[in-house]
Amino acid sequence: MTSFFLILLLVVAAIAANIVFAIYPKIPLAFYEIIAGVLLSLVPLFNNFHLEPEIFMLVIIAPLMFNDGQNTNMHRLRKNISSTLSLAVVLALVTILAGGTLTHVLWSALPLALCFALAAIVTPTDAVAVTSITSGIEVPEHVMGALENESLFNDASGIVAMDLALTAFSTGEFSLAKGTEHFFVVFLGGIAIGVVLGMIIVMIRILFQRKTLDTIAVILPFSLLTPFIVYLTAEHFGFSGILAVVAAGIVHGIQGQRLRLTSTQTQVVTKTTWETVTNLLNGFVFVLLGASIPSVWNALTTTAVHSLSLLLITAVGLYLLMAIMRFLWCMFNLVSMPSKETRFKDSVIMGLSGVHGTITLSMAFSLPLAVAGHAFPFRSAIILIAGIIILLSMIVPTLVLPFLLPNKQAPYSADEFSDQLVKMVNFAIDQLRSLNNQSGALPGVIEVLNSQKKQYRKNADSKLVHQLLEQTEDVEQSTVTEMIDNGEVKASIGWQYNRAIIFQSQFAFLSPWARLKMWLKMFSFRLFPKTSRNHFNKSFQRTREAKMKWLKDHGQTEKFNDYQKFYLEHKDDKLPTTETKKAEEQKQLALPATQAKMLPAVQSTEQPQVIDKRKNKASNQLQSRGRRRGRLSHRQRQINPEAQEAFSKLSQVGYDRVIGYLDSIETDDNRQEVDVIRHYYNVRRSRITKSEETSEKENELFLMAFQFEYSYVQNVSQHEHLSVELVDELHKKISMDQMVYMQNGN
Repeated sequence: MTSFFLILLLVVAAIAANIVFAIYPKIPLAFYEIIAGVLLSLVPLFNNFHLEPEIFMLVIIAPLMFNDGQNTNMHRLRKNISSTLSLAVVLALVTILAGGTLTHVLWSALPLALCFALAAIVTPTDAVAVTSITSGIEVPEHVMGALENESLFNDASGIVAMDLALTAFSTGEFSLAKGTEHFFVVFLGGIAIGVVLGMIIVMIRILFQRKTLDTIAVILPFSLLTPFIVYLTAEHFGFSGILAVVAAGIVHGIQGQRLRLTSTQTQVVTKTTWETVTNLLNGFVFVLLGASIPSVWNALTTTAVHSLSLLLITAVGLYLLMAIMRFLWCMFNLVSMPSKETRFKDSVIMGLSGVHGTITLSMAFSLPLAVAGHAFPFRSAIILIAGIIILLSMIVPTLVLPFLLPNKQAPYSADEFSDQLVKMVNFAIDQLRSLNNQSGALPGVIEVLNSQKKQYRKNADSKLVHQLLEQTEDVEQSTVTEMIDNGEVKASIGWQYNRAIIFQSQFAFLSPWARLKMWLKMFSFRLFPKTSRNHFNKSFQRTREAKMKWLKDHGQTEKFNDYQKFYLEHKDDKLPTTETKKAEEQKQLALPATQAKMLPAVQSTEQPQVIDKRKNKASNQLQSRGRRRGRLSHRQRQINPEAQEAFSKLSQVGYDRVIGYLDSIETDDNRQEVDVIRHYYNVRRSRITKSEETSEKENELFLMAFQFEYSYVQNVSQHEHLSVELVDELHKKISMDQMVYMQNGN
């Protein structure tokens, strides 16, 4: 259970760091994760936390390196293979030798084998950390490509060299010839076994595809297990597991590029899952760095307080040595650069961009806890030096590179994207309306299309929203009054319906405090039904009087006279009283059961619900209970079919007129506020089950809408000269929305 809580806290810390980075992205994400780890170290569970080195390499490093391999640009790798090997193998080995020698000079107390082990740990670079550091500046493409390719293979160089140094330390013997032979066997053997296993796994996947087993439930777990299988197999035969997973990842990347449009859904889900997993694992490493710094520091201050300054000097010396060697390596043209004129500047950038991160810290944590039955010496000191070098390699380029390189110019701004997206969706909606489609599916389609732009538009004007709500309430109340006056529905049913819609609309747009007051008001109406009836009777009287005034003011004399006559005849119509209801109930219960069933059921004063419980047994039980108690309980009252039909008719006619009214007043200035009101009415209307015909019509309209969106992007890109990146992002948005719509079963 403790392990579960530890992992849970690591996840929470990584997520928290990403949230802060999203709010304030000017500081690299790695720094936020380290700070989150420092805060996490305050939790008692992390006081004695340690992760088994073998588990650390298997669970964290193997998946990260596999994902780096399958995302490698093979064309660029083949083109720059000589420069990549020069940086990742030759420079790495030379740096390890020079770094080990310098460490032994600065810190003579550290055994020579551990000096080379420390140099091997801090040599590998991290492309992810480089990307995080340089996210806001424009790094030359050839320099960034060299850094990414280098990080694929120098990890293995560092790990193999560290293993050789640790073996020499534990056995006390080392042969240069045997060490060199062992290095190349492990290095080349890891690549070979990774290629072989990668091809076997790819063939199995192709077999799954041919047998129609290429589903997400099969391929995704299969892909996630691949780095663990490859790593364990390579380590079992004594080869480099890291190089094996890199090679297998490259093979998978080549196969993924050949898939093209086959198994597209599986490819999208797999790629997204891998991005999430690797981001989380990278976050784990930096969180662990932050969490380990306080404990390592405390351990050193109690056991070797006099060595802290020496450790700091060693860390700074190693960092400067690696930066200088990278600079000289490029200056002496041991790495091919496209231009001699910019060689000095490129060399400086290469020297500063040797950022260390995940692999360095992982290798430091992978040091054994014990050797020959005794605690591994200098383990905390080596971890601290590695941590200091990681921090220096991130802080220095963060401060210096912005002075050497220009700020990265985004091809488009967030405001440009949101503006074009809103215009695109509005264009599709306008085109659907222009088709004069009278189908009832159109409002629902427009509602879903509006959700495309929901997160990109500004907040609606609440004052205008409430004004529009009042107007639509007037439209609906006028519709109800008109249907009552025309004899299409009974007055009592109309009033009851009107009470329900007023309550729903007001409740939907109220603040929490106002909703509480509304609940108290409705509760008081429940306790005092007479007050409730009087309230709504007066409301209808005011509506009728307002309509008469409008007819008179607009000179419609004939309609005014007819309506006045009707108004005088029905002026005293009111909601039925409780006494009237009880009399109807008693009258119904007094009849024989067969006759009572033929009478319409008593209407409830509650909001109507579509219920049909007219079974003989239930009806007989209801009548017998009424005879015993002389009344009907709330739960057993029913809505008669006539009332249900009237409510459905009122709802449909009122909805159609409100939507028509909103369409007639909608402009570019009030479109967002109108969408809010339309959304409310669509949600209220969605309780009615859609027919199969309506669903099919919706599918047709959605396909047309997405096509209209593509047409808009195509036209606007030609006339307004949008950037290629913005056009691609809009196309991606349409494609993803279309895919989600289809996946959700419409």
